[in-house]
Amino acid sequence: MEPYERLLGDAMEGDGTLFAREDGVEAAWQIVEPILKAPSPVREYEPGTWGPKEADVLATDVGGWFAPT
Repeated sequence: MEPYERLLGDAMEGDGTLFAREDGVEAAWQIVEPILKAPSPVREYEPGTWGPKEADVLATDVGGWFAPT
């Protein structure tokens, strides 16, 4: 049985073990929805690098970013 067929079958039988609880879904949306409504700007960077220079700020609290080379 394909996964989607199993999911539909379980739903028709009333087996909710493969389904997320409503409180978990609501909690996830509280995190995701603000990101979807106000996405961060895209920062371009050269392929093969460790990302845009603006990302270095994210690691300043722990002593900065050190390339693992």
